[in-house]
Amino acid sequence: MNEERSTRRILIGLTLTLVFLLTSCSSRPAIKEITLVAEDILWDQNAINLQVGQTVNLTLRNDGALDHTFVAKELDLNVLLGPGETKELSFVVSDAGTLSYICDIPGHEEAGMAGEFIVSE
Repeated sequence: MNEERSTRRILIGLTLTLVFLLTSCSSRPAIKEITLVAEDILWDQNAINLQVGQTVNLTLRNDGALDHTFVAKELDLNVLLGPGETKELSFVVSDAGTLSYICDIPGHEEAGMAGEFIVSE
């Protein structure tokens, strides 16, 4: 009976150790929470660093008086934001490189409403 109890404790201990090691060695980067604010006529951030495989929870907020769009063609994202509007979306970046985002309302990108996600390994 005591031997069975000792064996059970050892197995539980080994299982817990294995679970801890597997979760702590995970290669998936932490979730990134970003708030990107549109104003007239700029984004509050024009360069955002990400990692391959990272889940991104992006909150878009329009603090301006004009309509704005968030367009990231490489991520197949196109969101219209009215004045005072907030929208949330999530995506995962799968490749390293630079991904552009813009406001595609005529004249806004040219006025500087552009930025990029810089994705590293």
